[in-house]
Amino acid sequence: MFSVLVDLINAPKDAVKGQKGSLLGSLIDAVLLVYSLAFCFFRVGELVPIMNTYPLEFKTGLIGAVSLRLMLPNRSMGQLVHVAALIALVYAMDAYLIKPLPAVSEISTTQTIFITGANSGVGFETARQLVVNYGLNVILGCRSPAKCNAAVNAINANANEGSASSLLIDLSNFDSVKQAAAQLSERKVDVLYNNAGFAPDLGSPVNEYLLDPSFTAMHLSHYLLTELLLQGNPSLRVVNTSSGTHHLCAIPFAYLPENLLHLIEWNPGCVDEQFLQLGIRTPTDSGAYFQAKIANIMHAISIPHNHPQATSVAIDLGWVGTSIQPWMKLSISPTSMKLMRDTQTGVLPAMHAILSSNEELLNGHGENRKWNDGGIIMNTMGKTEEPYNMSWWTGNLSREKMFELGHKLWVTSERTITSLTSN
Repeated sequence: MFSVLVDLINAPKDAVKGQKGSLLGSLIDAVLLVYSLAFCFFRVGELVPIMNTYPLEFKTGLIGAVSLRLMLPNRSMGQLVHVAALIALVYAMDAYLIKPLPAVSEISTTQTIFITGANSGVGFETARQLVVNYGLNVILGCRSPAKCNAAVNAINANANEGSASSLLIDLSNFDSVKQAAAQLSERKVDVLYNNAGFAPDLGSPVNEYLLDPSFTAMHLSHYLLTELLLQGNPSLRVVNTSSGTHHLCAIPFAYLPENLLHLIEWNPGCVDEQFLQLGIRTPTDSGAYFQAKIANIMHAISIPHNHPQATSVAIDLGWVGTSIQPWMKLSISPTSMKLMRDTQTGVLPAMHAILSSNEELLNGHGENRKWNDGGIIMNTMGKTEEPYNMSWWTGNLSREKMFELGHKLWVTSERTITSLTSN
């Protein structure tokens, strides 16, 4: 009888505890759901090549983790499985599945590399690793003398055999690009890393050349710099920083219903005939970044077609925690929460593209694959692949059509640069 009374007295307390436990569990589930969605959004650049390269393993792991999460009778254990699965995925993306870098002994220390946008972010970290870890000579291209010198000093303070030096270059100005190339002609540049890029401001007016300023800086100036350096070294290795966002030039047109396509402000393929004729001469629009990034890929593909001794790679770094956006600089940021790669890990595809031999870069592309067939793409795992190899590049945006547009971009770039720099 006494025990019954005790149970009756404690029943409300147990109910409250149960409610609190249920509320806390629901809150944890909500946090895990939001984090998982954010993880998929920020890490899509790594998820896509993993799904494409290891489809069976990815599906098996995903189904297994979800099934275990749902089948466990204990809610807390299911949440622990969820967290463990996320940790395992981060480890796979940032360590296990990334191709190891070449050994230091395999790399010639006589190489000279020039990197644009090198005073911070991806450019700085790439330069730092090349100098400090591999003993190479790296020239940092920057707009600001103060920032460039500070970056050089920071790298050289930890260097043993290699060294960093600075060179001023303003990619918004073709004369600055020509002056920088003239200075570089005094030294043989073995690798040109066209890295500089930024998030364009929507509605930015045309520049002094009556061109979209973002397309000028992220493609046309890099095109001009590449052509000038190839005059001094026909065997130049060219690396362009592109982005997985270039797939947005095809995905909406492959999967969205036609009645929703009017919501997309850029044309199929982004850099199509209309854009080359009119778009490059308009203020910056919402598709500017995608247009510049797919132009970086088209440029890399076309270089060996026009310069048979050269090699070229367009790289996808995924989302990397840099200062390209103000919210990336916060103490609590996507990088600190492992929603993005940090710069040390994020630059690994760039390191591979710079350091790998010509033969190694084409390894796995078939015995008949030659560099004269065009440049290649390197994904976020540091592995090369053929351009436009995803299922959404089809129909009017097939691989052949994109190659055709790439040729037209080359012709337009050449004519535009020539008309503006002939004097």
